Amino acid sequence: MLGSETMSPIIPKTSEEYLKAVRSSIAEIGRRKTFDKLIEENNQLIKGSELGNGRDITMSRCAIYHGLMEDWAKEQQESFGYNHPFAVVAIGGTGRDEMTPCSDTDYAFLFDGAIEGNQFLMGLQQQVINSDQFKNNCGYKGEVLPFNLDDVPKMKDKQLNAFLDMKPVYDPEGLADAFRERIRDTYDPFEHFLHVSEIYREKWGESASKNEQLDIYDIKKDGLRVFLAGIWSLAGNEFRHSHQIYEEIEDPRDLEAYYFLLRIRSFIHLYKGTNRRPNVDGSHHEDVFGFRDFMAFGELAGAGADPKTKFEFANEVRSLFLSNRRRVSQFTWGVIGRELKLGRVIRPGSGIVYRTGGLVDKASDRNTDREKSRAALGMLVASQRYGIPIDPAGMESTFRDAGDWMVPVPELSDLFYESRGSLADSMKFLAQLPGALARLFPGYDKFEVSIDERILDQKKCLRGALVREKLRALEQSIETGHNALNDAVDPRKLEIPDFDFRNDVEAALLDDDHLAAIRLALFVKRLPETANDIAARSNTALEIHKRFSSGFSGIPLNRYFEECFADCDFAPETLEIARFLVENRRAFKEYALKDLMNDDRVESIAELCHHDDSLLRTLYIFTSVDRTEWEGENTFPDRWFNIRELYVKATISITGEDSDPSAKLHNLGFSPDQLEVLKNFGNDFYKGIYRQYAVRFGYYLINLKDDKTTPPKVNRFRIGTSNIIGIAAVDHLGIAASISGAFWKLGAELSQAHLFSAATHGLALDFFHLAPLNPDVTNPPSISELTDEITSAIVEKKYISEADEAALPDIARDISLRETAGHLYQLRGETQKEVGALIYYLALKAYRRLGANIYGLAAHTGKGNARASVYISLPRSMNPAEAHRIVETWNDHTIE
Repeated sequence: MLGSETMSPIIPKTSEEYLKAVRSSIAEIGRRKTFDKLIEENNQLIKGSELGNGRDITMSRCAIYHGLMEDWAKEQQESFGYNHPFAVVAIGGTGRDEMTPCSDTDYAFLFDGAIEGNQFLMGLQQQVINSDQFKNNCGYKGEVLPFNLDDVPKMKDKQLNAFLDMKPVYDPEGLADAFRERIRDTYDPFEHFLHVSEIYREKWGESASKNEQLDIYDIKKDGLRVFLAGIWSLAGNEFRHSHQIYEEIEDPRDLEAYYFLLRIRSFIHLYKGTNRRPNVDGSHHEDVFGFRDFMAFGELAGAGADPKTKFEFANEVRSLFLSNRRRVSQFTWGVIGRELKLGRVIRPGSGIVYRTGGLVDKASDRNTDREKSRAALGMLVASQRYGIPIDPAGMESTFRDAGDWMVPVPELSDLFYESRGSLADSMKFLAQLPGALARLFPGYDKFEVSIDERILDQKKCLRGALVREKLRALEQSIETGHNALNDAVDPRKLEIPDFDFRNDVEAALLDDDHLAAIRLALFVKRLPETANDIAARSNTALEIHKRFSSGFSGIPLNRYFEECFADCDFAPETLEIARFLVENRRAFKEYALKDLMNDDRVESIAELCHHDDSLLRTLYIFTSVDRTEWEGENTFPDRWFNIRELYVKATISITGEDSDPSAKLHNLGFSPDQLEVLKNFGNDFYKGIYRQYAVRFGYYLINLKDDKTTPPKVNRFRIGTSNIIGIAAVDHLGIAASISGAFWKLGAELSQAHLFSAATHGLALDFFHLAPLNPDVTNPPSISELTDEITSAIVEKKYISEADEAALPDIARDISLRETAGHLYQLRGETQKEVGALIYYLALKAYRRLGANIYGLAAHTGKGNARASVYISLPRSMNPAEAHRIVETWNDHTIE
């Protein structure tokens, strides 16, 4: 049975009194012996039957750690002769003096100057982190991170909240006060409130329901932090220490309940007898109570107690434990509930508050259209930024009849610059307000109900919904890109192959102006009137929906961005970038349709982007997101391969980062002689996406160079959604014709190919893109069949004899030869038959009749016909006029 002396709280000493005792012990017996002696005394206190001493136990235990850290830090500063402001502070539970046996020891080093390269800090970390020197000296492992005043604005969520309970341990110059003031000047009180009140707003019922569980109960998460959520909600308003809120609690039983939980936590930590490392999320194994732990409370009655006494004592402890768990839940329910009932202010002076139902505008002086628009859109910005809803009542007040008065204001641009939350959700909200989006974005009302090719094909939803899908795709890409970059603090965690890139990382590398421009351009792309829109309307040969699918505002492109957003706070650079994106929205697509991404096209798009790599990246990301679903990579893999290839090459051209694109091979284990062989494939190979496969095929090519009897290496792989057959082989003039003949024989259609050669060494490295599988083909060849046939065709030089030429099907029409550069030509033809046969026809003719070397090919299919191009270099002995004459004879379907 619990006696009154066991249940009533004792009056503890102050923290300073405990600290004096620790200092005295250090002076008498030294640091390590002090730790061992005082921790053992504290453990004995925990094992005792007194239950009202939770505060005394945790405060005295913290004093041991504080005193040792203080003495050590003072010694270090004096011995090092460091004469700049420096402090050690306790944070989190350590700063609240609430340590139990398995608690983290949370301290921070504070500096007012630079941390990087600080020799004093390096000396401290050598003892605390990089060795056991501090632990051997003071008895415990210090968990200490360094901070300076410049780090303060970057603090958020859990880290920021830890500094709420910052307590100076060694601070001769008052640096902790300077940190707290800097935090007050830079933090967002409302965002902090949302963070600490999450347990109430989203998990209160879940935590409360666990109070009666005996199989699993996390005392830190479902007990202590429930209480602290209420404390922190009040403390965060002015960033005050939790102890200041403790002093303001009206009913002392609320705080006593919290300290009782700490008392039980202390006992269970000792009872479990373990002290494991924290989990990744910071939780502790020792905080999770199981049935065995709940049954152990009788041990608190003392070793000499008989079984009946222990049984009754355990029941009483469980009763108190349940009661106090419920009490701390009730306390926080009341505190946060009251805060939300009154309304938590989003930003002083805004008039917008957060209540239980969501955001509400309490101001009553919104009279003009501009004032009402600023309040309404300001509330929407807050909803987007913090991820909280707008109170449905606002639809009848703040947003009522918005289509009659809403106008562009600075808060509209805030929506596009905001990096948090979802602009797509904000636009969806505004779309529910009749006429509102049309007032903000002229032409939107006509756009969202219009019909275009995609609507006719998919028959699912209106165009406004499709725009929001694109915005969501951009948001997802930025988020995953930022996550990848954050993980890449250790570069090995960013799994991007050498020479390659990821779209999401590219998006995350853009700054706020460029991202805001992409968002704006995606949303208004079809609203301004462009020269292409005017041309389409006047082209009566086009289908009606293609003539009238864009330019809905009737406002010319330049005027649209100059006039429609004049009252917003878009930076001029943002508007200019957005205008550029709308004007050049088809640029990458048009270049990609030109087959080979050669130097001329690279220079052309670099010049279009003013040789600005950020603008190039912006146009690329805009294009990628704009075509996320419609005409995307899954539908047109080769077009998107070419777009990526062009982007990579243009980036290298602009930045000059790869002045020697093959230089990375030096780090991959190749000898100088081997590197010379691989470099012979030329800069065009190493400036593009294929260069990553120099590693996969490199050693095989080197073996081929030394032993020309080695069979070809034929591999199938993917780049993006492109299905590619890569071939390393001994080169010969007709190799492209042999390979295309093998594809044709097996009925495997090609879409394009890029062929590279190391002429000095007689080696070929070719990449053939398989066309997407035709659904009408019932028995397509397997990859093994393809690789076997290609290998056989190369080794035996099949499909390139005079007999093969004589057996060519009569399928090619409109064959032409066009010079693209000095002695470089495009051999082009059309057919209404199989495009694979056309490719083979042109390749074989180029080899046998022109003696040409083939370095690329491409195929395009349309309604009822197909065309193919084979890119060749003529031998120096071939007169161009003669080549044109020979090609012209093929249109007469005769063979020379």
